[in-house]
Amino acid sequence: MFLPIVLIDRYGWSGFFMFAIPNVIGCTAFGYVLRTPERSKKLAEKYRGALASFAVITIAFHAFFLAIVARYFIPDLPAWWMIALPSIVLLSGLIISFLPNRLWPILATAVWTLSLGIGISFWPGSINVETTQTHPWQEVVWLLPITTFGFLLCPYLDPTFHKALQSSPSKHSFGVFGLTFALMIGLTCLYRDAFVAGFAFVIAVHIISQAIFTVGAHIREGWLCEVKARRTIFALGTIIACAVGIAIAHREYENVRAVANDYLRFFVFYGLVFPGLVATFVWTKKQFTPLRIALFSLVAIVSLPLLEAGYIGGSAWLSVLPVVVFATWAFADQINPRST
Repeated sequence: MFLPIVLIDRYGWSGFFMFAIPNVIGCTAFGYVLRTPERSKKLAEKYRGALASFAVITIAFHAFFLAIVARYFIPDLPAWWMIALPSIVLLSGLIISFLPNRLWPILATAVWTLSLGIGISFWPGSINVETTQTHPWQEVVWLLPITTFGFLLCPYLDPTFHKALQSSPSKHSFGVFGLTFALMIGLTCLYRDAFVAGFAFVIAVHIISQAIFTVGAHIREGWLCEVKARRTIFALGTIIACAVGIAIAHREYENVRAVANDYLRFFVFYGLVFPGLVATFVWTKKQFTPLRIALFSLVAIVSLPLLEAGYIGGSAWLSVLPVVVFATWAFADQINPRST
């Protein structure tokens, strides 16, 4: 939920809409594409390892971000809070992950209402429509394909989305979710000046409460979607990934915008790796054979410098190439089912 702030800082309001529109559409469409709990269960069982990996990366991403929040955006915190804050959130998320199913809708409503109340408390004095962007808005045209690719496809490997669909009385629940999610995205605009001013206390409450809920949901569903024999690996992988995320946050940065670059680098998973898996395995109903995994890994590794140049280096047009490769691969598999 911090990405809109980064994109507004870089590209102005065009960057915000590049994030918001495909994100809301992708999240809402999930329920209407899969439609039934049975289809969701079948997909989740077939690709359980990929869903568990999505949960691990998402939890680690939160650990990294919370360390950054403690370091740069909450005034007067001592340095050890860079470890303490993410640890407290991770522990709190672990605790709530044991809550029974019937309490999760109540908890979700409470967290969402709290965040909405915080947003209303800032209205309208905190709204600042003027932006001073650091990059030309035209770059958004080139970045839109990789952004859309990520936000439209990532939900299909998110175990919390599958849990929601399997527990919902109707696919239209995701239509409601799209509206409530759009409000939360809009709320981020209220604290986009945090780059220079630091977070107010209530904004920190918003971020931490959202993080605890999200981490708890991913711990719970990532654990449950794995087979029992691999749950220990999931737990150890989550601990190691979180430690790496926090360690990355301890790097020496020239300024806050350099921090934003590392934040953007985490989105290689959500813009390339996970949507690439959906395009080349889930859509095409292919198995994770050694050859296909090797080919996928090769394409992903070759794509990394392209995305680095596109998002960080100022050559935005290069970010289109990985999307073209994965889309071509998926299309080739569809017209030739016997292909590798």
